[in-house]
Amino acid sequence: MHLFFQPDPKVFELDEEESRHCTKVLRLTSGDIIYVTDGKGRLQKCRLNIGRKNVTYEAVESSFIPKRSYNVHIAVAPTRKAERNEWMVEKMTEMGVDRIDFIVTEHTHRETVSRVVNMARLNRIAASAMKQSQQYYMPEIRLVTDFPSFIKECEDGTRLIAYVPDNHLTEHVIKKVKKHSNTILLIGPEGDFSPEEVILATTNGFEAVSLGATRLRTETAAVAGCHAINLAQLL
Repeated sequence: MHLFFQPDPKVFELDEEESRHCTKVLRLTSGDIIYVTDGKGRLQKCRLNIGRKNVTYEAVESSFIPKRSYNVHIAVAPTRKAERNEWMVEKMTEMGVDRIDFIVTEHTHRETVSRVVNMARLNRIAASAMKQSQQYYMPEIRLVTDFPSFIKECEDGTRLIAYVPDNHLTEHVIKKVKKHSNTILLIGPEGDFSPEEVILATTNGFEAVSLGATRLRTETAAVAGCHAINLAQLL
């Protein structure tokens, strides 16, 4: 199935990048069938019309794909390299994530945030990963600069923070996930959360969890945590 992304269901035309992929990569022609999603659950079966300057389509069927019974929300401190943040978004989207918040923490290098968190590019990467993995919902991606307010606003579902204290008695995240329940997982920066941030999170309902026996890079931890939350729903 050839899946394309058009966020406005009232527009029946592919953008420049999607048009190029349709004609130059897939080599589709007028009359061929494609599928188009708006990233919000709408799926349209469409017939192509390839013009000289644009690629349009006619919807022949339309349906709505309901969301799954749980949400996966990852809040992670951005790394200092843009390509690692992009890889993180791509892989979590493929696995299934509903919301990604890049959180600015005490140990985050604030001077690099505007450079390494390019929202337009991250959303393009998420859209591509959504299509590649044959999904119909785009994750919401945000930049959060006020960590204390963000923590206090998180009230629903299972709230977890990837943090292992000195006694190393923290259980793995997969054991804390509740089936058919929303889960938010906090992932700290290089250097981890500050003690004050851990106290703030735990006093506001977050429970410390482990991601395994080895120390993981920030981007690896986010992807591993996303996978564990999804896997827990199948066990």
